[in-house]
Amino acid sequence: MKAKDILIATALILTLSSLLNGCALLPQEKASEATQPPAPKINVEKLAEKARAAQKSVNLAFKAEREEGQVTVTINLNNPEGKPITSVQSWLSFDPNRLYGKEIKTDDSAFSLIAPYNNTFDNENGLMMLGRANPDPLTDKTIKVAEVVFDVRGEGATMIDVYDYQDDLSGHASANSIIEGKPYNLLKKPNSPALIIEK
Repeated sequence: MKAKDILIATALILTLSSLLNGCALLPQEKASEATQPPAPKINVEKLAEKARAAQKSVNLAFKAEREEGQVTVTINLNNPEGKPITSVQSWLSFDPNRLYGKEIKTDDSAFSLIAPYNNTFDNENGLMMLGRANPDPLTDKTIKVAEVVFDVRGEGATMIDVYDYQDDLSGHASANSIIEGKPYNLLKKPNSPALIIEK
């Protein structure tokens, strides 16, 4: 074998040797790897149960009664699966040229607490801001939220809509539940319009 070939073979052996050494674990690295805790196992059944509990199955329901220039809108939550509801937000939008927000009645509400800066009207912009909560979760199939009284202006039909529904908790329409310490919005997307007030 020529001297040149011997030098090339030696260089290759040294290069491969250093590469293999870089891939091998040192004794202290082997020891630290052995003491690492195993990766947590995912409890698939628990995740599935949590997902089922957080599925949206609650609806907002509206009923209007008109009498002598006024209309009273009753707002309920339909909760067919009896899920534990801790709070509700139901902002409504309306045409301020056709309706004027007069009163929000909560004496018969199943929710005993008022959300801050809610339960009021912005008649200039046509908004009714309603937010209620309860110390203990409510599980009734039908949950009364409030009655809202409007003065009706003019003739003809007009619409009331649910304002700013979002799938999560960032909007202004939700039915909220606490599941394993985390809040979820269980409210289905409302129909639009939510209510038509006939003339």
